[in-house]
Amino acid sequence: MNWLARFRKRPARETLLNDGLALAMDWGDRWLAPIQERLRVQHPWLTPDALDELDAVCQAAMRFGHETAYRLAAENAKQVDAGAFTASLRARFGWVDDANAERLLRQSVYYLWKAGGPPRDAGAS
Repeated sequence: MNWLARFRKRPARETLLNDGLALAMDWGDRWLAPIQERLRVQHPWLTPDALDELDAVCQAAMRFGHETAYRLAAENAKQVDAGAFTASLRARFGWVDDANAERLLRQSVYYLWKAGGPPRDAGAS
């Protein structure tokens, strides 16, 4: 049956990116770990270059989410507005689906407060 896999419709780039972002946000030993091998298991037809590129984009999206939560918390009296977070994320990474946007927000806020929150003057200009 493996030979049939060649004829299956391949997922859209947005699907690959969302699959990769979900892997990038894994907890525990996989936290901040490259996603190439895990994504290759899901999509064995991807080339090493494609896997590297997907990893770079997904890691950038995750970092951007964490930075956005930090910035919003600093600007808004330590509150992270979910709507503002999602709008900012989608303005830069329009492919992020609802489930990943929500998960990235929760994860970003978790790590923000685990680190003690933004400095009191972080939003001051």
